[in-house]
Amino acid sequence: MISIIGRDKEINLINTLMQQRKNIIVFGEEGVGKSTIIQRILSDKNENILHVQKNGTLRETLIGIAMAGLQHSSAIENLNILALKKKCYAIIDKAPIYIVLDHMGRVEPKHYTFLIYLLEKNIHLLVISRGLDKKCIGHLRMALYGFEKVEIKNLDRAASNNLTDYFMKEFGIKVTKEAEFKQAIFDYSGGNPKIIKGLCFLARDVKYQKNEAIDVKLMDLDRRISEAVH
Repeated sequence: MISIIGRDKEINLINTLMQQRKNIIVFGEEGVGKSTIIQRILSDKNENILHVQKNGTLRETLIGIAMAGLQHSSAIENLNILALKKKCYAIIDKAPIYIVLDHMGRVEPKHYTFLIYLLEKNIHLLVISRGLDKKCIGHLRMALYGFEKVEIKNLDRAASNNLTDYFMKEFGIKVTKEAEFKQAIFDYSGGNPKIIKGLCFLARDVKYQKNEAIDVKLMDLDRRISEAVH
């Protein structure tokens, strides 16, 4: 998992908080690798942990819990909210150590009420969100006093260089002025792992190669245009 390069500190902190059975909210801008970090942590655990990938609405959370806790889940998505809740209550009674709620959206009142129910049942939550303000997590903000907050920031220059090194090898990028290339990648990406990968991927194209150097400024412009179009 490439996005964990330079993330030892964050991984160790989250592991420690989970061992202490804390409620945790992991937050940071898009592309910093929040979900990948959590997936790496969960891959080493054998405990009863339910991982829900999408939590934009109450329905998505209920479906995710039901599908994570049941072996036969083909008809889950067709159930109404009441039926989904009943299945989730049965799963919760088996006392999972954690429920991991990834890609948490803006929490509306009914969604919030269900999350509070989980907390009152002593189910520990690990929530992954873009931010802590109301526009990101809605009503869940009212319960954040009971959560340990872990911010995932962009990589510093050293970690950015390490990640760039990896992608240069992965994509077969060769450049004469390697230090200048890495500096430009850091300057235009701000240390964001997703952007670093995107720029290194573009660097394979010969149209960006000029006088044995690579035009990172042009690559970043094209990247931004592509993101705006899509």
